[in-house]
Amino acid sequence: MRPRAFKSSKSDWSTVTLQVCPTDPTPRPVIGQNGRVVAPSPPAELNEPSGPLTPGRLIFRLVVGAVVAASFAVWFYAYSGAADRPPPDELDSTALHLAAEQDETQYQEVAGEPAFGKRAEVICQRAIDSLPNARFAESQTERADQIRASNVILRDMVAELRSLPVATDRDNTLRGLWLDDWGILLTDRDRYADNVETDPGAIFTLTAVEGEERLERRLTRFARTNLMLPCGAPSDLG
Repeated sequence: MRPRAFKSSKSDWSTVTLQVCPTDPTPRPVIGQNGRVVAPSPPAELNEPSGPLTPGRLIFRLVVGAVVAASFAVWFYAYSGAADRPPPDELDSTALHLAAEQDETQYQEVAGEPAFGKRAEVICQRAIDSLPNARFAESQTERADQIRASNVILRDMVAELRSLPVATDRDNTLRGLWLDDWGILLTDRDRYADNVETDPGAIFTLTAVEGEERLERRLTRFARTNLMLPCGAPSDLG
């Protein structure tokens, strides 16, 4: 394209060179001999740098590999059937009850009675609903008496749960271990009632049990697993 000349207001001629826009830099597709489009080669700067494998690059590769392996492990676990295994503290009667629900039938554990968890749920809910309310205590002594009254209710609840018939020895063992934990909790509550009576700043503490799980969480986990959430650790002490 030839530059155009314009005359200025002073009657002298000035040559102004216009900038010609460059052609579109976008690479055009290359047509191969077979008539198909040939993909262009990636820019050289995108290629993996050559040279020895540095510690940084090695760590990066290891991290990426670990992430990929972990993602495959999750899917493998999901499809292997391991995710469908019942919890180790699930009672046999709970498993049979859930299976009956799937089949839209009714499971009867002993003498026409439903699974232990369903019977226990009713007993525990009744006990929890009858616990005294701390808001009505007007002194430390009244609050201590409230806690002692609550402990009597909860001990009666535990005794009733222990007396319920179950269908298997395994269920009887698991139920016994769980109620033994309840016994530890009630002893801690007795100690707290004594402390509250003399110390307004008393703090409710729990006995450390074996394993990493706290006592109240272990009680509640077993209750939740076996369909009797009201039988978990009560929250009346905060």
